[in-house]
Amino acid sequence: MHGRVNALLVVVVLAISALQFFLAPLILPTGAWSAIAIVALCAMATPLHWGLMHESIHGNLFTDPSANRRAGRVLGAFLLLSWDVMRFGHLLHHSANRHEFDRPEAVPPGGSRLVAAGPYFLKLLGGHALISALSSAALVLPAKIVVRLIEVLAPGSELGPMRTAAVRAFTNAGRQTRIRTDLLLVLALIAFAATCWGATWPVFAISIGARFLVLSILDNAPHYGTAIDSGTKARNSELPGWATWLVTAQNFHGVHHGAPGLRWQELRPVFQSAAIGYDGTWGATVLRQFRGPLNLESLVSR
Repeated sequence: MHGRVNALLVVVVLAISALQFFLAPLILPTGAWSAIAIVALCAMATPLHWGLMHESIHGNLFTDPSANRRAGRVLGAFLLLSWDVMRFGHLLHHSANRHEFDRPEAVPPGGSRLVAAGPYFLKLLGGHALISALSSAALVLPAKIVVRLIEVLAPGSELGPMRTAAVRAFTNAGRQTRIRTDLLLVLALIAFAATCWGATWPVFAISIGARFLVLSILDNAPHYGTAIDSGTKARNSELPGWATWLVTAQNFHGVHHGAPGLRWQELRPVFQSAAIGYDGTWGATVLRQFRGPLNLESLVSR
């Protein structure tokens, strides 16, 4: 049952992606209202699109591992992301929640919140997804260069285990082949989209920007302001039932972190049976991030 529902939802989000990349300039009338409609549709569909890719990262989209991986890679390509790269980062997020690269709002001791605000809001308003896309492109380089990049970006003994895991993952021949194939697919999709959109290509570019904006805003929302030693804890936020479907129950992020093997359809029942309360509404969880950077000292449990 779960597989059939997921398959239907994959068809829906890929149809929206086909509209975004190829069909909209061919079947929709030109004009501002059509442009606004396609950008808005892409933005609204992004949580569902990412949510299905997220299910594939955890092996929960389909029971067949090959089908699960193939579907995840196609979903990722239409978000201009490599599935293998995102899978590594996301599983690291689960194993080392709130690590140095996983707390974008934290200002280290002696740092200025005002100075940190610029980079923080650039990441929040689309930069995080852009960095993810560019990282996917950088990891197609020869293995020696990839190793050097990882050493530069993750220096120091504290990041040693993370650095070792990244080197092992991204110098693996099979994984490198998949990442390179994903990049070629992404470039082909962009080239074909540019051909289809022609002179109206800025609409397509804005639709990609809208997706990156949504992805970036939602990425750290359940963790913003939580303790850096919070372990597997994350917020569960309240949403109407119909909206929970649109975000594949990502509002139950705390339940997901406690049991990442659960399918998204199982998160609400587990939350209800556990008789735990909500940590506010989904909207409040998202908007809280606009308070800006926080001093690291305030994120340490006492």
